[in-house]
Amino acid sequence: MSYFIFKKKIFISKNASPLFLNDKAKEVLAQAGLFVSTLSNISTAYEYNKLIQNLLKILDKSNRIKVNTKIFDTEIAATSTPHPLTEKTPWGIVSLKKVNVEKDFIQKLLVIKKGGILGFEIHKKKMEKLKILEGVCLSLTSNHKAKDHINGSIKLKVVGPSDRIVLYPLDEHGIIALTDCVIEETSTNHLTDLTYIFPSKQVIK
Repeated sequence: MSYFIFKKKIFISKNASPLFLNDKAKEVLAQAGLFVSTLSNISTAYEYNKLIQNLLKILDKSNRIKVNTKIFDTEIAATSTPHPLTEKTPWGIVSLKKVNVEKDFIQKLLVIKKGGILGFEIHKKKMEKLKILEGVCLSLTSNHKAKDHINGSIKLKVVGPSDRIVLYPLDEHGIIALTDCVIEETSTNHLTDLTYIFPSKQVIK
């Protein structure tokens, strides 16, 4: 399937906006928006990864963004001792916090290092809710229930602490960490329900 960037622009949430108030950050965000406005359709993993790498290269220039990383630091430090409920990944760690099979409920933390990329993926049955606890990231979503959704469109949005993302089955999505960040994920109990549309190459520095 071929995808395109919704309205060829990057949106920014009210929670993330205060972190981009300085002139340098505004300039960088404008450069990223200009780049996105020139993009054509994306239909291969190569094209997707080129998009991600170019966006990270541009947005990394605003690396003066200061964020609280208390949870991030605690979770990363905890991985020094192996734990059955913690899984290391190329981009950071997944820390399982709560499981209730009867209520079809799972809660975990996605602890993502700056520059970490969660591949563009889809779930057939799993519904998940994401809440940004710390840091700033760029979300890539194709939310089919959104009123302004267009089939094949990917909405790019810079999100920050307290922002929430609701993903229903078959909503395509991905995450890029612009800073160290922690995302709380609550979902239905479908641990193996994952298909990568575009696997992502990690470019963490």
